[in-house]
Amino acid sequence: MTSTSVSDVLASANAAMVRPDLDVTGALAQLLAGVTAALPATAAAVLVDSDGTLEVLAATSHRALDLEMHQAQADEGPCLDALRGGAEVHEVGAAALVERWPTSGPFIVGSGYLSVQALPLSWHGRTFGALNVFRAQPEGFELQQSDCRALADAVTLLIVSAHVDHEHLAAALRAALADRSVIEQAKGALAYSRSLDMAEAFDALVALANEEGVTLGVGARRVMERARQRTLPRPADGS
Repeated sequence: MTSTSVSDVLASANAAMVRPDLDVTGALAQLLAGVTAALPATAAAVLVDSDGTLEVLAATSHRALDLEMHQAQADEGPCLDALRGGAEVHEVGAAALVERWPTSGPFIVGSGYLSVQALPLSWHGRTFGALNVFRAQPEGFELQQSDCRALADAVTLLIVSAHVDHEHLAAALRAALADRSVIEQAKGALAYSRSLDMAEAFDALVALANEEGVTLGVGARRVMERARQRTLPRPADGS
């Protein structure tokens, strides 16, 4: 198996940024997959503050998505601390996670993660989100701080690459979140048509996008178009 390096991930993100048809949601999905492969880590997600509302912008799995949503709803967790404090946050071990975050800590541990690293996403002095990276093993990221920071910076640049000032940052986040909502709708359509749970539907959506050679965002829009036309294939039909 070919290993993935941090430099490979950064090069791929840079290439995505200069594309004239940049699909932020799809590119973020690819970047987060690269983050987990390069560090390595078990899961990764991005939480953002969009006009005062906490939203999950991207996640590598349905489980990671649920975890970020739980942090937002509980108003507690590593991502919240990094976003609001503007500094990196890390913790290792079940006991430490539960002690530091009494509400979200047990949910993190129950989701199968024993190490977390959260890094603020900032642009021109404004912190607008955080990258959260999880490991199933109780192993911290202390020796990879520079790599983690570089990957978080790549996430920031990818989000704002087409909107490079404060005035347009909120609009960029809203546009990316609109794409995120299409992915959620596509997951629901696949879950219904194929009798899948949401975690399986996410995996099916990723598989469909890969099979068709398109980004996750484009794949989701194609799924929704087929759902509207009632031509969404079921597994038995050969998809």
